[in-house]
Amino acid sequence: MAARFLSVLKGEQAGASLLMAALATVLSGAACAAGGVETGADQKLGSGLASAPVVITGPSASETTEQSCGAKDMLEARCLRALYKNVPAQWPAPTIDPGQPWQEWGRVPGPGSSAQSEAAEDAKNRQIVSLGARLFFDKQLSRKKQISCASCHQPDKSFTDGKASAVGEDGLMGKRRTPPLFAAPFAKDLFWDGRARTLQEQVVGPIENPVEMNHALSDLIPRLQDSEGYRQAFQQAFGASSSNSIDAERLARALAAYVVTIRPAATRFDEFIAGNTAALNDQELIGLHLFRTKARCMNCHNGPMLTDNGFHNIGLSFYGRRLQDLGRFEWTRDPADLGLFRTPSLRNVAKAGPWMHNGLFPSLDGLLRMYDVAMGPDPKETGLLVPRKSERIQVLNLSDEELQALLAFLQVL
Repeated sequence: MAARFLSVLKGEQAGASLLMAALATVLSGAACAAGGVETGADQKLGSGLASAPVVITGPSASETTEQSCGAKDMLEARCLRALYKNVPAQWPAPTIDPGQPWQEWGRVPGPGSSAQSEAAEDAKNRQIVSLGARLFFDKQLSRKKQISCASCHQPDKSFTDGKASAVGEDGLMGKRRTPPLFAAPFAKDLFWDGRARTLQEQVVGPIENPVEMNHALSDLIPRLQDSEGYRQAFQQAFGASSSNSIDAERLARALAAYVVTIRPAATRFDEFIAGNTAALNDQELIGLHLFRTKARCMNCHNGPMLTDNGFHNIGLSFYGRRLQDLGRFEWTRDPADLGLFRTPSLRNVAKAGPWMHNGLFPSLDGLLRMYDVAMGPDPKETGLLVPRKSERIQVLNLSDEELQALLAFLQVL
């Protein structure tokens, strides 16, 4: 990560010193430590939580912890275990900024449920879903038959591919990494920049993209029509309403129906939010509490899928530099969208690296340390078309122990 970050930052002048200082923090493994209450017990973390400013809607988790346990026991796992017993609806409210909408954590919705009504309806038909799965894993969808949807969305890697940039036919690379698919059934705007409004639109986008599957639908449909197996499968799924049931609309519907059924693997986190307080060890439990409070993660990573499905600028636009990516703005041309990227789900996140829209972080530890220092400064330039970080991104002053607890928690999700 150091070599890549240094190559990106090379040549920076004004404003670079702050970002390089942040990078030094990541590389040295040292986190900024705030003054706080030292506990000294094996089950306790060091300083920071009691001194962190808390601005939330409703009673704060830190306030409730202090009332229930006493300030000296602020991060004692034994105390937190009592606090987080039962289900999330009965837990202390997390640290949420004023006016920021959020949902409490909950169970992953069952397969077939979706914010996309048409895709959800198609997902009730097993033959349509089966056809969609067959298409998803078939390299015939790409022009040269080199890759399938599953080449980039690999089930054992949280439906990503483990690469910093998506790789298409002939080894052509896009500028963003493959996003996980777990949140796709529940989002109203898809891709990192939200350019697709429906799953049907999203699933055919990579097929026609010149640096992905590079296959015009006008050429793909005749290829599928030439297959006796696909002719039968489409007719069984959609009915023999015409002499040829294969068209672009049904192709998109089948793929979308399959995506609607994709769900993350169940983990010990699921057991914990179901009420099994023994499912997480002490370090993981402390990480959960920090995630919900001092680390401010719940501002964006909330709800059953651990995402608000919103768009935020976290400071990785690389404005004016080689890796510049202005996110949602490149699609909408709305200055309010400068540098905004969709919040990914954190379900099964430990298997989804490298992380961020550009795959910049090969380790979750390094990513957490950059969040701890607020990802570095905004661009030195001013003006309407210069991206600015979200107010959600703030210096956290997490201790090394706290960062390790957060990492342990993320690895359980």
